[in-house]
Amino acid sequence: MSIQHINSAPDYITKFISGNMIQLCKIYEEGLEQNPEGILGCKCSEVDDRMDVQFMNEAAILEMIKKESWEPLKDSIPEGKKLMFVMDIDLDSVFLIYV
Repeated sequence: MSIQHINSAPDYITKFISGNMIQLCKIYEEGLEQNPEGILGCKCSEVDDRMDVQFMNEAAILEMIKKESWEPLKDSIPEGKKLMFVMDIDLDSVFLIYV
């Protein structure tokens, strides 16, 4: 599995994000009401026409990446932005996207 920058994300992912920004922000805000911190997580497949989005709290994040990776990543999120952790099943890749 590889981690890539937004400029390499497939079009279907960027189109989904731009077309659903209001709903994505709502999921994020609702998650923060119950958790002190977290990110948006998305598991997607263009082949299966699947886009599963959820709020990931720190415990869920640490199931995916090590704490040593999470801490600097969390600190690198620009103020006013939300981090979206997108797992593309078809490409076996992860995209970190700031929205």
